[in-house]
Amino acid sequence: MHGRRAQLLVEVVDRYIRTRQPVSSRQLATAYRHRFSSATIRSELLALEGEGYLYKPYPSAGRVPTARGFRFFAEWLLDVAELGEGNPSVPAERQEVEPGLLPDLFRRTATVLAAMTRALGLVVPPPRHEARLNTLIARRVGPSTVLVVTLSELGAVESRFVSLDLDLEPDELSEAEAFLCRWLREHTLADSPLPDQPFPDGWHSRAALGALAILRGLAEGEPERRVYVEGWPHLLAELAVRSPEWALARGQALLRLLEEEQAFAALVHRLREGREAGIAVHVGDGSVPELEDLSLVAAPYLAGSGVVGVVGPLWMDYARAFSAARYVAGRLGAILAAGSGKEEG
Repeated sequence: MHGRRAQLLVEVVDRYIRTRQPVSSRQLATAYRHRFSSATIRSELLALEGEGYLYKPYPSAGRVPTARGFRFFAEWLLDVAELGEGNPSVPAERQEVEPGLLPDLFRRTATVLAAMTRALGLVVPPPRHEARLNTLIARRVGPSTVLVVTLSELGAVESRFVSLDLDLEPDELSEAEAFLCRWLREHTLADSPLPDQPFPDGWHSRAALGALAILRGLAEGEPERRVYVEGWPHLLAELAVRSPEWALARGQALLRLLEEEQAFAALVHRLREGREAGIAVHVGDGSVPELEDLSLVAAPYLAGSGVVGVVGPLWMDYARAFSAARYVAGRLGAILAAGSGKEEG
């Protein structure tokens, strides 16, 4: 859609977001100082209503955007602001993310997003198997069982018990640990040889076979990916503008969706398909029932391996949400990249 009709639709949505009240043709003519007559505006609004972009809550009222109308506005705003062309380079302060405190960084990032947008802030971390491991320590704790502690380049600490098919002697376990440390300098867990693949060259000694078993145990036993969410009071307060009961029902549906963290993380990445390098927006269209009455704005960091986002009502302030998500994604990516010695791209 282009021209006068598109302009009027954008103005109706903009006016509704500002006032949360139905918008009349007279209000548009006054607020935006149109050269169009009220009759022309009414005719265009009627056409937009027939096309499913607007509706009247009752006969004598002004018009309210539908999900399709909000979606048009959000996508128009993305194009105008050219936010979908990629994240800017955001300099990071030289600060270290202490080992084990990465979850706190993600929680604080989600809290900042929620405060900036008065909506629900969320952070989807990069999958652990895509990050290189800076440190790996293996210690025997029982027959054919070792405790493996890893520290990723992003500062994530993880410990896990791994069962082996062979019982390594202390010197063999030390050799396996050194073998793994050398291999992980050039590879990630995503590169791990799987059971149905040939053994890599050089993986033939007992120590190397033990190292391979440890590597596969780490790769195959990946825990569910966490999603960090903050700002429920903001979201529920915004939704309650319609009614407290409606807000509670929408919040409960969203909470059920978020409980399956790994599935939700995969959903966020799927909804971003086609805009991998920049801001993406999903405005409720029924494809995800739990998000049918909500909007999700998402921005990538660390070359798209992680995502920050905002979930709000259909009438959220999209300009603020786009700016906040873009800036916070750049900051988080720069901080993590600085800590790992990489450049955010």
